[in-house]
Amino acid sequence: MVGCFPMPRAQISPLMKPPQAPETVDTKFILLTRPSIYNGSSIAWLTYGDDQKSLIQANFDYTLPTKIIVHGFKGSGHDKTALDIATAFLEIENANVILVDWQKGAAGPSYVSAAANTQLVGRQLALLLMDTIILGSNPSSTHIIGFSLGAHIAGYAGRAILKKGLKVGRITGLDPASPLFRELLSTSLSPLNKNDAEFVDIIHTDGARFITEGLGIFRPIGHVDYFPNGGFDQPGCNHVRGAVIASHLGGSLNTSIVCNHLRALQLFLESLKSSKSNCEFWSYPCPGGWSSFEKGNCFPTRCTDKTCGKMGYFSNKSKYLGPLFLATRDSSPFCGRQLHVSTRLSKSIGHLRGDMQLSILTDSETVHFKLYSDFREELQGGYVLNGIGTVALDLISPEKTPTIAVHISCHILNQRRTTKRNVIPALAIDEVSIRDVHGNVWRYFKVETPLSTVNGTSIEAVTVLLALEP
Repeated sequence: MVGCFPMPRAQISPLMKPPQAPETVDTKFILLTRPSIYNGSSIAWLTYGDDQKSLIQANFDYTLPTKIIVHGFKGSGHDKTALDIATAFLEIENANVILVDWQKGAAGPSYVSAAANTQLVGRQLALLLMDTIILGSNPSSTHIIGFSLGAHIAGYAGRAILKKGLKVGRITGLDPASPLFRELLSTSLSPLNKNDAEFVDIIHTDGARFITEGLGIFRPIGHVDYFPNGGFDQPGCNHVRGAVIASHLGGSLNTSIVCNHLRALQLFLESLKSSKSNCEFWSYPCPGGWSSFEKGNCFPTRCTDKTCGKMGYFSNKSKYLGPLFLATRDSSPFCGRQLHVSTRLSKSIGHLRGDMQLSILTDSETVHFKLYSDFREELQGGYVLNGIGTVALDLISPEKTPTIAVHISCHILNQRRTTKRNVIPALAIDEVSIRDVHGNVWRYFKVETPLSTVNGTSIEAVTVLLALEP
């Protein structure tokens, strides 16, 4: 029923394998609805290719939108995050939520086997979707959310539906898996792409810039691709490199390795709850890529639906497409107030080398931002240093903090002039500013504000007060 699959040639692609038998993969489809979640009614198990009998017995409502959640390598349809996403969907709208449980196929025995099985599970999902369409469902109202290998299952399902002259409405790829899907070789498996649905949005959190680095695809593959924190090395995660691919291909995983990868799931789940938290993952274009993003060179003057996107569930409500960037917090809630911080050095200072930092001081916490110039550690009169980051949504706001205390510090890396008793301070600033994506700006301006040496060390610092601009 699922058709045939080409047999990889060992001489050409020694890593590639054919999918396992359907009986071995043992894919299950679980239907969740508002009655099953809120009224305690039993969940329903769906079967493809049974003349729609299981759908009819489950009281599948073809007039409602359908949400499909697909887990990744070593995952399960019963994973807590998958169930949390299903519940969050049903809180937002009345829908059919289908969990795809291909746990046995995702278990391996290796990643290579699991990757091959995505082709089979994708076709199985497509057969079930065709049964829903026969009952009257509109494919445009179908939204498939796939994590890691699950993203490619969504792609295979979308392609199979496309061969029937139909198109799935939306596919969300949560850090689509990179190993064996990089398209570097003619033998690579086909990754999810923007032709697989009417709208394809991607969240990249563990991008593999090099083959040994991350678990996710790093290049844009959707109509809109979101790169939180540059798309790799998420704040709050250990930066594990080198051993990532070896462990993945061998079938062993641990929390330090998958932390960046799992962040895509966590961010999408949080976006489902944004109407309650009143926090949105505003995202903006950055033609210069990650390095320009990190330096704050692309930070928007003010985000609107025409100039920025919103990462996550409500991504399809935004008009802006293409690669988009944003900063998040290092722990839940990851959404917060995105800030651009900046300081201008006084023209009087000489040539220095140093690392500068800006710290926002509040009664509840202190938040640190690294400041970057276009010349790495080089500091010179007139240079502007920038940084970006995200703070808790309610830490600062125009209403709560019309003024903000800021501590500017610099670790001087080259030798400075001294007297018999003291080191002569070398730095002075003219201006400090903080702005958010909503157009609010706090600013301090006083020419030749000197920094003072801290206890005879190589650190110079000053604390200033920024005021909200009208």
